[in-house]
Amino acid sequence: MKGIHLVRLSVLAVLLAGIALALGFGVLQFRSNRCAPAIEFIHVPPGGSFENLKGRVRCVKPADYKVAVYTYASGWWTKPYWAWPPTTIKDDGSWSCDITAFGAGQFATRIAAFLVPNGYNPWIGHGEPTLPAELSENAVADVMVEREEVKFRRINFSGYTWHIKASETPVGPGPNYFSDREEDVWVDEDGRLHLRIAQRDGQWYCTEVVTEAPLDYGRYVFRLASRVDQLDRNIVLGLFTWDETDPAPDNREIDIELARWGQMGGENAQYTVQPSYHGENVHRFQVELGGENSTHGFDWRPDHILFYSLHGHPPFPGPEENVIASWTYTGYDIPSAGRGNARINLWLFKGRPPANGEEAEVIIEAFEFVPQTE
Repeated sequence: MKGIHLVRLSVLAVLLAGIALALGFGVLQFRSNRCAPAIEFIHVPPGGSFENLKGRVRCVKPADYKVAVYTYASGWWTKPYWAWPPTTIKDDGSWSCDITAFGAGQFATRIAAFLVPNGYNPWIGHGEPTLPAELSENAVADVMVEREEVKFRRINFSGYTWHIKASETPVGPGPNYFSDREEDVWVDEDGRLHLRIAQRDGQWYCTEVVTEAPLDYGRYVFRLASRVDQLDRNIVLGLFTWDETDPAPDNREIDIELARWGQMGGENAQYTVQPSYHGENVHRFQVELGGENSTHGFDWRPDHILFYSLHGHPPFPGPEENVIASWTYTGYDIPSAGRGNARINLWLFKGRPPANGEEAEVIIEAFEFVPQTE
């Protein structure tokens, strides 16, 4: 009987050893098949495009990680927004990020993405020259790509260099398509700027120009030589400031807009300090011109913004009989100085074609900026 027990124990030992060996081999095999966490770009938009950046992660549980995205355009900027910087990963490992929400991402020459665990709060980029080491230290994988610098068509107007917006995909405002063609944006022999809304191959194109030099506190003056009081109800002429690099104070946007916003009647102009959803930040008024010439501008100071519109081209503030409208804003949303610039655009409200079906042109006689000296 004792021998039988010994034989049974020996067999059991062999079986247990075989199971252990098999389990051990399985563990080794599992370990050998494991892959390292990785992140990659599957679609990098070309420079100047407003398309989303798209990517994919591998060898991680998507629910446990997020992607921190940064673009380099005169510094590193968090994407898509400062308020909620990480990008969520879908169950299949794919992800998508809007890299043009602010900070001139469409012009970025470098794009970086870091695969980080949920417990880590990624660094917030505000235009710093380098990425911090902590990103790589906390990420399980990262990827970076370089893009060619976007080449703009440029013009010289009123002593400033302006680059011309161009897009073959719908972008804001509108959204609309924007043209930089010479027949749509040009400076004539008298030094006047022409902006057009034109139709080609069944598609409507709008226009916009941007000063390359940053402009801060001071007086912005736009002298017009067109009947802007007679614009089609779907056309908007914008005279404004905008800061691509800083969304916090609503991109430092201060607007004069000649527009009916699609309405048949009603007032056809407004002054706005963004955000416009604060009702006290908008002043509507009527422009009725007796000729082609008018002057519109604003004096932006730390404690107030004085808007004005005048008949003709008199010096500011102009004689009383020339005043069309004026408004002084002293509210909470006066933007601080930054790296904004002056812009002029002619665009279609909600991307709708002109109600009269006709192309349009606006002439800007001159632009003037007088920096604050006090």
